[in-house]
Amino acid sequence: MKRRTMPTIAVLAATTALVLTGCSSNSDSSDKIEGAGGEASTSPKTPKDSSTAPAKLPDFGLPADVKVEIESDTTGDKAKDRILKEQAEGLMARQRVYVDLDPNSRYLTRYYADEALAFYVSEIKKAKAEGRTITGLYRYYDRKVQSHDDDTATVTYCEDRSKAYAKDIKSGKARKTKPSPEDFIKNTATLARTEQDTWLVQSFRGETSSKECQ
Repeated sequence: MKRRTMPTIAVLAATTALVLTGCSSNSDSSDKIEGAGGEASTSPKTPKDSSTAPAKLPDFGLPADVKVEIESDTTGDKAKDRILKEQAEGLMARQRVYVDLDPNSRYLTRYYADEALAFYVSEIKKAKAEGRTITGLYRYYDRKVQSHDDDTATVTYCEDRSKAYAKDIKSGKARKTKPSPEDFIKNTATLARTEQDTWLVQSFRGETSSKECQ
């Protein structure tokens, strides 16, 4: 299948402020990590628990201080489960790229394309120039394939970054922030199928302080 060029989702410009920034409402944005901006005045609720087992994914070689938890959210539908598996691998790949700070990483080109790829290339270059990487725990849950056909798919999922932080490369110190509702993000990703029968994220958007994800 040839990959289609999808319409741009009006998100990348808004999401630029999210990457390598935290989500606490009382800290400078340079001290935060990959979360979306937004206003909040109350403490976050405990994210919804789930008995779903973690997704079984390849080893992406992340350092010990970067942990990623992704619920498998399998459906029993072969096509949907394939999409969810590759989307989960893309989330792992994103963390690896932020560890390596390599804008030409094969992890990017394997899992991202079009607007999403251009966005991450730009943000990785910025993070590298500013001497920042990532640390902490990233949680992804309630992943659902909302629609799909032979060539395209839309996946929604929750993200918890309450324990994820920016880290100064030179000092090795984490720039910790207080948890806030902004740490809980509802994401929507558009994926496209390639001629090699793989799924790539083309574009995405995120809603911070999502009540659905708290």
